[in-house]
Amino acid sequence: MLELKSGRLHGNPPESIAALTVRYIDREPALSSRFMDFIGADSTLVPVPKSSLLTEGGLWVPQLFSAELVSAGFGGRSAPVLKRAQAIPKAAGSLNAERPTALLNFRTLVVQRDLETATRLVLVDDVVTAGATLLGCANKLNAAFPDTPIRAVTAARTISDGSRFRTTIDPTFGTIVLRENGKTRRDP
Repeated sequence: MLELKSGRLHGNPPESIAALTVRYIDREPALSSRFMDFIGADSTLVPVPKSSLLTEGGLWVPQLFSAELVSAGFGGRSAPVLKRAQAIPKAAGSLNAERPTALLNFRTLVVQRDLETATRLVLVDDVVTAGATLLGCANKLNAAFPDTPIRAVTAARTISDGSRFRTTIDPTFGTIVLRENGKTRRDP
């Protein structure tokens, strides 16, 4: 995950972990087919904003991952529709009780209207922890595009319970729900 988030390159010719992830999906027929059904050729891929404010020329892994997906034929186009208006603490570096909530994510995001309409929106992130960022982003997009289905895809997910770890490469589909206490629950 650290190599994914840092944009580190591997191999010869050098490729990012995002590019390697997309190449893996593309060369596994059953996974590629299921992935294409999930995303759809008519989808607009929306890179998830960082917790910090974007700096010109700075690394934005979800944007890179989104571009790689579109380049491989997953989704119709990539559009950075969401922008972080106010920096928030990083979820990965925070204790569970101090992690930013979905509501904080929602409140610190703005929608840049470069889309008039979209058939389907797919949030693209590098790593999902509890899912608060994705849920905040999905709700912000839903407010701007209320009749548009919204899904999310990530290159990696954290696993807090070591007994649930099966293998490094473990493609899966799951859900994120908002609990009554304002925290999120991701399964798996």
